Amino acid sequence: MVSNDKQQSITENAVKTKTSEPLISPALLTIPQVCSYLNIARATFYKINATGAFGLLPIKLGTCKKVLYSRSELEAFLRAGCPHRKFWQAQKKEIQL
Repeated sequence: MVSNDKQQSITENAVKTKTSEPLISPALLTIPQVCSYLNIARATFYKINATGAFGLLPIKLGTCKKVLYSRSELEAFLRAGCPHRKFWQAQKKEIQL
């Protein structure tokens, strides 16, 4: 039987403050979080990213080596129907995301 911890979505795994305030969803997602959000394996993510089928470009903060993706851009990308990277980047400029 799968534990409840493994079934939680990214939003349920968000940071919760000690004062019982509402959950805060992270604005930037790591590759494992993106995979969890999309319900795909990490290997699948790398394959679709290599082909350009994953439209988002990573965000790099300073000298941080961690690859991060914008949650809001990911959600907009999904709403747009997951266009190829070159189409998404052109579309993104138009909607000023």
